[in-house]
Amino acid sequence: MADFEIGDVVGCKKFGPMDHDFQGVVEKVYNNSIMVSINDFDPADKSGVNELNGRAVIRQSEAKMIKAVPREEKDDDEADEKKGSKKTAKKTKKVTKKADKKV
Repeated sequence: MADFEIGDVVGCKKFGPMDHDFQGVVEKVYNNSIMVSINDFDPADKSGVNELNGRAVIRQSEAKMIKAVPREEKDDDEADEKKGSKKTAKKTKKVTKKADKKV
């Protein structure tokens, strides 16, 4: 299974009201599926695209990456630091509130 990100261009298999395969841009990534804004489709499927309001939710396993947006490397250390700083900030706020109540 490929890792999809918002902005990737993907190819999708036909389904439901669509009679032909189509392409779209990833708008949202879920655990096992992606929401795609349908951009390139067969003219015969125009009513199907209208019925879907120009969007479709597709299984990630059935989507084919056509063009990926540039990826940023994510370090595990940076992610841990961000999580740690948020927790520290929350604790600090709680302590401050307790101190304010005593005064």
